[in-house]
Amino acid sequence: MYRSYGMKRRSLVAAAVGGVPFAIGLAGCSQGSSSGGGSSDAVTLNGDRADFTDAYKLAGAELEAITGYGIEPRNVPSTENYQQVVRSSLQTESTTDLVKWWNGYRLQDLARSGGLADLSQQWESAVDKGWVNPETRESFSYDGKVYGMPMYKSYWVMFYNTNVFDEVGIAPPTTWEEFDQNNAALKDAGVTPLFATQEAGWTSSIWFAELLSKLDPQFYVALMAGEAKYTDETTQEAMRIWSEMYAKGYFTAADVAWDSEPSLLANGEVAQVPMGTWRNGTFAEAGLGEGDYSAFLLPMIDPNAAPSTIVESGVISVAEKTPKQEAALETMANWLDPAVQQVWVENIKDTSANPQVTTDDPILGTVLEAVSAQTPTELVRYWEASPPALIEGGVQYLGAFMADPSEANIMPTLENLQALADEEWAKWDAGS
Repeated sequence: MYRSYGMKRRSLVAAAVGGVPFAIGLAGCSQGSSSGGGSSDAVTLNGDRADFTDAYKLAGAELEAITGYGIEPRNVPSTENYQQVVRSSLQTESTTDLVKWWNGYRLQDLARSGGLADLSQQWESAVDKGWVNPETRESFSYDGKVYGMPMYKSYWVMFYNTNVFDEVGIAPPTTWEEFDQNNAALKDAGVTPLFATQEAGWTSSIWFAELLSKLDPQFYVALMAGEAKYTDETTQEAMRIWSEMYAKGYFTAADVAWDSEPSLLANGEVAQVPMGTWRNGTFAEAGLGEGDYSAFLLPMIDPNAAPSTIVESGVISVAEKTPKQEAALETMANWLDPAVQQVWVENIKDTSANPQVTTDDPILGTVLEAVSAQTPTELVRYWEASPPALIEGGVQYLGAFMADPSEANIMPTLENLQALADEEWAKWDAGS
């Protein structure tokens, strides 16, 4: 199963951000208030994560001590609306000074529009200080220039309710066979084994990406780079596994509310949730205390395949047209400073892109210990790993499959995905 593919001219295999040593929703505002303005001693930052507001302010206080400028955070109440606001505001001087975005092809897409400032100098300075892994540069670059600094490093893991596992008499799996046996035991005990939803759009890609990457990581990379086809046998096999898991009754209903995930895990209605470690803080807020939940790396489906894990990073970019660009660039030059990152990651309960920054969070410690032991290949998340139009159209097809996860619906779904891929890769390569 683990095959070798040729050079991938579009590949973003490099994980989102550098390693971290083991020591370790959304408030609304009007579009008019989401850009521009701000006080003279702060740079404005637009985002779609209201739960980051306190962390932005804490990091901003450390930045102000270093640069003289704090951070004034603003938020747009949905990811879809946020993307529209940023794309339009970046073309004007009413933009915020900084914008939260995504790495990979999504950052490249925004950089191609000319709305972002070049951060190559700030990146190289961070590399020289040991604040970022230089091998991850590609994931934050377009056409040889860096256009975003990493916000965090999130590993995609399986969060689980430890109390439910204890009651059922199961332990975190080390093989795919054990994972399947655990799911069967949970189902027999009257607990829904796994959370899955199409409700938020992008969430319909989670299980597709997890299964494909655990089946054949190299194929996953090739598919994301447009060097393999959605209709290939490996993708068909991943879809068959997904379909069989649905037939066994392992998943929540496809239309379950995305925001219900933390409470369902906390009250034991759902035993396991696949999610980036950026979700860690939300589970704690849902009432899961230390010892109530933990996380493990999902085992490989193919035991002969080298271990892999999906990794993601948000980015902070500087608007090219902001009148306060000098202050914004100085802020980004110091964003990865250990003093800034320490308070940042302690508040968001995730890991830092700066390998010098540690955390004593027990859940993250468990994850990082597993990463250290397995040394998995780090793969860019599906959402950022191909041109945005392809991904956003693709999740609609995957969501439709979740509503009808029958074996008969596998090939129609994959044929639709491949037709879309052919179209969108042609547009991307043409620069449109």
